[in-house]
Amino acid sequence: MAGLSIQQVTKRFGETEVLKGVSLDIADGEFVSLVGPSGCGKSTLLRIIAGLEEQSAGEISIAGQSVAGQRAADRNLSMVFQSYALYPHLSVGDNIAVPLKMRRMSGMQRLPLIGRFVPGARAMAKEIGQSVDHAAQMLEIAHLLDRKPGQLSGGQRQRVALGRALVREPAAFLLDEPLSNLDAKLRVQTRAEIAQLHRRLQATFIYVTHDQVEAMTMSDRIAVMMGGRILQSAAPEVVYEDPDHIEVAEFIGSPKINILPVEIADGGRLSLMDRPLDLTIPGAVRGVASLGLRPEALRLAGENAPLRGHVVHSENLGSEMFVQVALAERQERITLRAAPDQRASLGLGTPVALDFDPQRALLFDADGTRLRGLQQVNAAASEVA
Repeated sequence: MAGLSIQQVTKRFGETEVLKGVSLDIADGEFVSLVGPSGCGKSTLLRIIAGLEEQSAGEISIAGQSVAGQRAADRNLSMVFQSYALYPHLSVGDNIAVPLKMRRMSGMQRLPLIGRFVPGARAMAKEIGQSVDHAAQMLEIAHLLDRKPGQLSGGQRQRVALGRALVREPAAFLLDEPLSNLDAKLRVQTRAEIAQLHRRLQATFIYVTHDQVEAMTMSDRIAVMMGGRILQSAAPEVVYEDPDHIEVAEFIGSPKINILPVEIADGGRLSLMDRPLDLTIPGAVRGVASLGLRPEALRLAGENAPLRGHVVHSENLGSEMFVQVALAERQERITLRAAPDQRASLGLGTPVALDFDPQRALLFDADGTRLRGLQQVNAAASEVA
């Protein structure tokens, strides 16, 4: 296994610049997810790492060695595709064995009829078979080795694709949205299996997805990509609780973070919809900013609460409830996370007053950059964000 280093990689297709100086270091054994909306460049970056695309500028290193000009087959990387890319005419066992046969056997030894009679072919075939059996047992598909891909479910095909990557013992595993073809139940099960496989192998995984839930639940670190750039790279909990940019805050988290316009007055005092808040941002320039409030940061409050509105929609998920509130002062909706036992008091049309936890408040400037150092006015010595 090995670590990877991506330094100032750019990629242009004609006049369109898809990647704009991307840099990322991935440690040996780390599980890193590249997450972002469609078209942000994450799959292009993965293909460049794999050697399937050539970067316009920049450098990729694997285990400290530059792979510039190196073919995909020579980079010792295993890639799992969204489409599985299994050979329909081969059995599961033969599909898993393909990369080992291509690497270890000569062209004559691979011939279907006479290959077995070539010197060394039988011993090599036995060794490959043992590797296939080991991978199949690890992925719990040993009972499927004689079946064809057409006889398998989507989840089983995905395990076969993982097995084919696993037998190569690569420097790193590259996974390009491998769960997007699975239904919701299988997706939950398979992402748990991939996370467990990573823990067993202690291998380097680079995982591309647009699904933030996959990224948050499986990764040691996530790199949020927007517009061909990495906006933030950190542990999932850090990206969620301490985003560097408003685009990161809005992309990560479900339901989406609530964003409200605020004014920064002289002295850094914040006001929301002309109501002064007990929050200040020392040293900030007077002007317009954005206040980010996760649904769990909001709470029901009394008459003096800064936010007022009425309930327009609710979703009861059993263990929790999400309530959409239309604000009285603005044509906006915000989402509150509530306990199911509050359902009776949060019926459609019910007027509500909301406050928020100042320690969970996030402030962004007019350009969307995070402003840190938010403090409570009555506890100015206590930094809360």
